[in-house]
Amino acid sequence: MMIKTILVDDERHALESLKLLLEQLFPEQFEFLALCHSVDQAIPAIQLHEPDLVFLDIQMPQKNGFTLLEVMPNRDFDVIFTTAFQNHALEAFKHTAFDYLLKPIDTIALQKTIVRYLETKKTDPIHSILESLSQQMGGLDIVAFSTSEGLEFVHFDEIKYLEADRNYTTLFLEENRKLLISKSIGQIETKLPENRFIRIHQSFTVNVTKILRYDRSENYLVLKSGEKLSVSVRKNTNLTKRFA
Repeated sequence: MMIKTILVDDERHALESLKLLLEQLFPEQFEFLALCHSVDQAIPAIQLHEPDLVFLDIQMPQKNGFTLLEVMPNRDFDVIFTTAFQNHALEAFKHTAFDYLLKPIDTIALQKTIVRYLETKKTDPIHSILESLSQQMGGLDIVAFSTSEGLEFVHFDEIKYLEADRNYTTLFLEENRKLLISKSIGQIETKLPENRFIRIHQSFTVNVTKILRYDRSENYLVLKSGEKLSVSVRKNTNLTKRFA
């Protein structure tokens, strides 16, 4: 499994040292999508590349690492903080960080963290079952989701829209039903056909067959069921291109 990764640190040598360490310890395991020197550089890079993992410095000029997470509350990626200061540990874990590494980065500590990260991403039996079912149901327009109660089979036409909440996603279905899935909205989207579903906001993905109209002046969609969903400025262009 290649880990799509972004490194964020205002110190160039720190970025290069961490990248070199990761390459040496885990050859061909990391795909480095961007090396960013500030929060302002990192935000668009994350939005563009959709990484699996972000190594994030805390103390940086203008905006610190916590600021990045505050403006991206529904993030689809894991975070490992890197910092020279121990006193940020509690706040780091309040931001649901995967881990917290002190500079200078200790090779053994880094290795243990990445091994643990890889262990959490290993395919479990339920995932294997879902993959097998997905292949069998490929032509049936049905997708299977793992829930706390078992497996839920959902037809694409049943899904009105998806709403993100950090690492969880709620599926809003016909007949006022809801389904809570313990996966990010980005992970759920990979199971859905691109020609039928479109991301309109950091928090919303909508079934295009359920759209009644688009209010350009107020920047929201009205669904046939009556719900109104906000369209982000960044996603507005994609939406108008899609239906132009």
